[in-house]
Amino acid sequence: MRNAPALAARLAQTVTEALARASERLLDLVEPRRQAQLVPVRVRRHPRQGSR
Repeated sequence: MRNAPALAARLAQTVTEALARASERLLDLVEPRRQAQLVPVRVRRHPRQGSR
């Protein structure tokens, strides 16, 4: 019984993780996640002279 607090903490963590995974799956069924969209970005080849 010395390990009871550690076992209880581990069980709580496992249950919490399982609930989080289940809720994510449920939310994916209700409303699928949108994919991230790439945004075009201009890259400057030469830094400005007066930027320091």
